[in-house]
Amino acid sequence: MVAGVLLTAALLGTFPCAPRARAASQSDVASTIVGMVDSAVHPDLHWPRFPDFQDDVRRAYQSEQFAPLWVREGKPTPQAAAVIAVLATADSKGLDAVDYDAAPLAKMADALRAAADPSTEQIAAFDVAVTVSVMRFASDSYSGKINPRRLGFALDVQPKKFDLWSLVWEVAHAPDPAPRLAALDPPFPLYARLQAALTQYRQLAARSDLRPVPSLPKLRPGESDPGVPALRGWLTALGDLAPGAPAPKDAKRYDDALAPAVKRFQHRHGLAPDAVIGAATVAALQVPLAQRVRQIELGMERLRWLPYSFPERFIVINIPEFRLRGFEDAEPAPRVDMNVVVGSSADDTHTPVLNADMRFLIFRPYWLVPTSIARKEILPKADHDPGYLQRQNMVLVDGRVRQLPGRSNALGLVKFIFPNPYHVYLHDTPSKALFQRSRRDFSHGCIRVADPPRLAEFVLGAQNGWDRERIRTAMSDGPDDHRVDLRSPVPVYVLYTTVVVESDGQIDFFDDIYGHDARLDALLAKGYPYP
Repeated sequence: MVAGVLLTAALLGTFPCAPRARAASQSDVASTIVGMVDSAVHPDLHWPRFPDFQDDVRRAYQSEQFAPLWVREGKPTPQAAAVIAVLATADSKGLDAVDYDAAPLAKMADALRAAADPSTEQIAAFDVAVTVSVMRFASDSYSGKINPRRLGFALDVQPKKFDLWSLVWEVAHAPDPAPRLAALDPPFPLYARLQAALTQYRQLAARSDLRPVPSLPKLRPGESDPGVPALRGWLTALGDLAPGAPAPKDAKRYDDALAPAVKRFQHRHGLAPDAVIGAATVAALQVPLAQRVRQIELGMERLRWLPYSFPERFIVINIPEFRLRGFEDAEPAPRVDMNVVVGSSADDTHTPVLNADMRFLIFRPYWLVPTSIARKEILPKADHDPGYLQRQNMVLVDGRVRQLPGRSNALGLVKFIFPNPYHVYLHDTPSKALFQRSRRDFSHGCIRVADPPRLAEFVLGAQNGWDRERIRTAMSDGPDDHRVDLRSPVPVYVLYTTVVVESDGQIDFFDDIYGHDARLDALLAKGYPYP
């Protein structure tokens, strides 16, 4: 009967506030918890307001008739101690332990343990603080802090949402909460590799003995400069030059032994690995290590936006890396791996971040030129040159420019369709030389692939005899505009991360070509409640 009255009063918000001087009673603690939940403000938290978690917090306490979840007989439970220890490790996940009040919660727990007769407010404040912090940590670990749609990305994290209140209840009653909370992390091998890279680069950023690389002139192997010793030390610290590698008698000389280390650094940073130290290489060398740390943290945040598990076959395209990988059967190494050309940053024709299912291919496609491209690029040339359209194998159909199928077609000999709001797709191209460039943002938004036959073979999965030979025949001699439906749709994830850790541990960084890192960082800086 008392429990029922408590629950009814809690739901109606009619409990009076308990006097601070009086010893804590069950009803007083419940009343105080109700008041804190109704206000959605906890003054002792780093981010006091929690309206985005208010409903889940209320449901968690309703399941216990507003009794404390983390305090028994006036003392913190073992589960409370365990979750506070987990919250303190948030930094290792690319999160910030300050957001989850690990240190203040530990002090509050110590105060409860030391108190002979803790007050109502002391118990309620600690309990609600733990509940809110665990919910924040669980939500951020599982689906990220920022909804990617807030950045204009067509990635949907809504399917990942779950009942935080039931998770809190489960953790509060688990013999060991740590494994349940650890299971919220993305299960991908890349996440674990980024976590190791984060530790490595934080340690590098904390070193006081590393001399920054000065603004070197253009250097080739065999030339000398006073800044070469600093370059050698920097590349050794980053792992591009083996520790203990002998230096030349003239420490200022850029010797042949240092050249492979420079090439490895260039390769890891999306530069042409030519061993020539030019402006772009110097700029990459001078990026502060703290900025590299932040890139890794942002990369880990983006992995939390992805589904917790993937289907049998899927494709990932990383825009700043200009690279496509196709995975199958949960294998860590990709089945296909190739260069791509993406939308131009200079012309603001960005390739959008999205996910969608690839459903069919079209061999020897027509190209219906988008109106914007026709108006800005094609028709002005045709106006000045009457033979331009014919030479480009183009015709006018109902006032629209259309390019006929063939090897000169801008879409090449095959395109891969994954219907999406932006009408972008993957396709072949006659401009093969662009794939050899280190920076490959030249398209109008669609994605050109370096090895279309291999990609077609991967997505078709040999269905109905579609092997490499048949695919090449369809591209070269088959019927025009021939559609082939996929037996099973293949999810395509067009993503954006400026850091990737390869399976061998190599850490690759890329330029923030669209400025998405800066935008995400700015949103994260606003803190709770996140937009």
